Amino acid sequence: MHTIPFRGAERCLKALTPTRQGKLRLICFPHAGGSAGTFRAWSGLLHPDIELFAMQYPGREERANEAPACQHRRLVAELQQALAPLQDKPCVFFGHSLGGRLALATALSARLPPIGLIVSACSTPYAAKHGRLLRLTRSALIETLHESGQTGEITDESADLLDAYLPLIRADLLLASQLIFPRETHLPIPLAVFYGEDDLWVDRQDLADWRLLAGGEVHEQRFPGRHLFLNEQRNAVIGALHTLLAGPLSAPPTPR
Repeated sequence: MHTIPFRGAERCLKALTPTRQGKLRLICFPHAGGSAGTFRAWSGLLHPDIELFAMQYPGREERANEAPACQHRRLVAELQQALAPLQDKPCVFFGHSLGGRLALATALSARLPPIGLIVSACSTPYAAKHGRLLRLTRSALIETLHESGQTGEITDESADLLDAYLPLIRADLLLASQLIFPRETHLPIPLAVFYGEDDLWVDRQDLADWRLLAGGEVHEQRFPGRHLFLNEQRNAVIGALHTLLAGPLSAPPTPR
């Protein structure tokens, strides 16, 4: 994994493709419990014209010695600072679950916003559906995460992994619960929404709310799978990204 070539920002933004010759930059925001490494496998699948970057939140991988973020405004400010030197080329944000909410917050407050936003497996921006998960007991939370496919290969017997993973998940869920947007929020850039047909955490009302936020056309894409379908359907997700980045999200939006 390559770090980006400017001082300080490499803590929270990773360059996952070695080339700097691309025409467009795809900036990825991981899900709750996820890391920049979630998107590492994409680097060999994306078109060479696309430079791939991923955010690295505190508390994971090389930032494991840092406490997870607990204030969304501070984290968004950190992400914006890391993105500032990348504004010489068009950027598109991609965020999965928690990452979708963080990508939206970053896009709305950016001095130079991205040319497009893709939210994936992301519930309504108008409410905190994650609140009930924060109230679950340890065993109930583990069961819920298993049902959604969130824990991958982690099992109840993987005590050490669970002990490290659950506090991070709870911190990220708390962060997600803070990211609630007013209904008058207007998104001035093209929006695409990816969702899994068996996702327990995203429903039709969530999709309707994203359409309302966009105030216009939304490019929706359904995939087989649960909440982490981006891993289960990697090639299909990459194909959908290529279609969007070559078409609806390939150029700056026209003024409304």
